[in-house]
Amino acid sequence: MIHDLCCNTQLLNTGFIGEVRLEDAVTALRCPETNWRILLAVSTELMHYSPHYYRLSNLYSNMAMFCYGIDLYDVKENLNTENLKKAYNSLVSKFENMQLKHEFSKIMKVIPYQDIYCGLVVESPTDFFFQEMNFKMCKLYQIQDGLYNFAINLSMISPKKLNVYPDYVQRAYLNFIERNKNGEKISNWYLPPSDKQICIKLNSQWTYPFPLLIGLVRDILDLDIYKKLNLQSARTDNYKAIMIEVPIDKNTVDKPLLTPDTLGVFAEINRQSMSDDIGLLYTLGSSGEAISFKDSNNTRNNVSDSVNELYNSSGVTKELFNGSSSATAVTYSIENDSGFIYGLYRQFERWCNRFIKLRKFNKISYKFFFYLLDITIFNRDTVIKRYKEGCSIGLNLVDKLLAAYEISPARVFGSYILHQHIFDYQNNFISMSSVYNTSVNTGRPTNAENGELLSDEGEKSADAEKSDV
Repeated sequence: MIHDLCCNTQLLNTGFIGEVRLEDAVTALRCPETNWRILLAVSTELMHYSPHYYRLSNLYSNMAMFCYGIDLYDVKENLNTENLKKAYNSLVSKFENMQLKHEFSKIMKVIPYQDIYCGLVVESPTDFFFQEMNFKMCKLYQIQDGLYNFAINLSMISPKKLNVYPDYVQRAYLNFIERNKNGEKISNWYLPPSDKQICIKLNSQWTYPFPLLIGLVRDILDLDIYKKLNLQSARTDNYKAIMIEVPIDKNTVDKPLLTPDTLGVFAEINRQSMSDDIGLLYTLGSSGEAISFKDSNNTRNNVSDSVNELYNSSGVTKELFNGSSSATAVTYSIENDSGFIYGLYRQFERWCNRFIKLRKFNKISYKFFFYLLDITIFNRDTVIKRYKEGCSIGLNLVDKLLAAYEISPARVFGSYILHQHIFDYQNNFISMSSVYNTSVNTGRPTNAENGELLSDEGEKSADAEKSDV
């Protein structure tokens, strides 16, 4: 019992987050520009270690919906509409085959806890996806069209894993190895083509990674400590110590009448009949009461206080995960968090528009513009309502409304052909007539319909109805 009470406090602080020492993590937070590798390691470990950190990161990951569309601009008077239609169909089909919503969603899984995503484009006539690169073997190299481009350290590629990289990286690596063997001194940094790479950074104002929620490290560790303290307190509250008086010789000071061996036999017998959370304390010639370690004065819930502090530090409303007391406060908090997502949307837009330009979809007489709606899983109904109201007053927002319904331009284009030119839904799929969708006079037949003459009063009523009309 005494061993448990004194030694279990070692569980409160192991001194490490995964394989990173706490001292190193604190130092990295002070100097992130040179210790960002430690921050990335700590952030990755917390994703496995802390459910709060995982859920907060996934909050931002899952908010994005990537509802996109294609606009047209810089249109010249000599535009050939047939050529434009073919070019538009080719572009939207390309984006549909790229499965942008899924590929961008994979990037969003990484961004909140890594701050930066560096990916290579793996492409074939039938396939397209982004292959993530570990930023430890990359560096930000240049800015093009408002986006970062990264370079790869070829010397960090393992020859045994060369086949997992795209063919253009393989060729660059083999060329690097061959020229080094020939005694040429060439740089080990390789810059992939702009249309073959994607680099998205949440905190774009810094050239080094700084995870969004990394500042919660201390709060998360405090929460873990409070949980362990709470558990240890609960265990301690259950401990009881029973005082047993050992008889002593009245004529000799502190001389027990039982030998230690005899006392040990009785102690073992008593111990076998008691649970592990009850201890025996032997006193010489003096009686005492049973001892309880429960502290009835400490009624504060330190775990709950620590959870509140964690969400306060993160800037995310706690009510998103644990119920809400103020709907208005939650709404404004979500809108504030959505600002991070909208900022990332602009980077994805610029990458897609750069892709359009580099793949030469733009022409002299017209240019395409890829856009993402400012929509998240929390405000989708509000956005749809906004565009419906805009359409109702005559604004040309049908394409935005369809995008808000998560219908891609390629599927809109295909649905138009399918509905109008193949099945002709408008004329062929007409609901059956009924009293609910037709204007039928179901009242009592008139005298004229029955071939009867009107009375004087009837003629007056008919004349009055004609005057009203």
